[in-house]
Amino acid sequence: MNAATADGRQARVLAGALRNWAAIDTDETPVAARIQIRQPPEWGFVSTINITDQQTHRLLDLLRDDLAANTPHLASHERGAAVIDDLITQRRTEGHTTLHVRDLVHAAPRIGRPASWIAAHLGDLADAGLIEETWRPGLFRIA
Repeated sequence: MNAATADGRQARVLAGALRNWAAIDTDETPVAARIQIRQPPEWGFVSTINITDQQTHRLLDLLRDDLAANTPHLASHERGAAVIDDLITQRRTEGHTTLHVRDLVHAAPRIGRPASWIAAHLGDLADAGLIEETWRPGLFRIA
């Protein structure tokens, strides 16, 4: 745990930012929601921010947009294959002569496919003769 988490600084900064955000809006309608800010690990109370219905909808829209932008979507088979093929080409140009499934699993969230799909795709590439299987499971030779 870092010092900022331990002393509640991050929660106080978030509370201050939300309080300022709510205050600049000249919406005079009644309070529709209360946001309580608490700080881990003990979840001690830091602040409560009252927001109106309009502010609630704006905040939810911001959160939805952020979630939509940062949620990996299932890539088509062709798109996933293209990403993996590009990563293999990159490894080849970097001078690597072998490839293991674990070398590519970092791409799984980006393409919205599990590591098992990547392993199966590498098997398909081996069947097509584009990479070569070795005697070690999951290890391939880059042709």
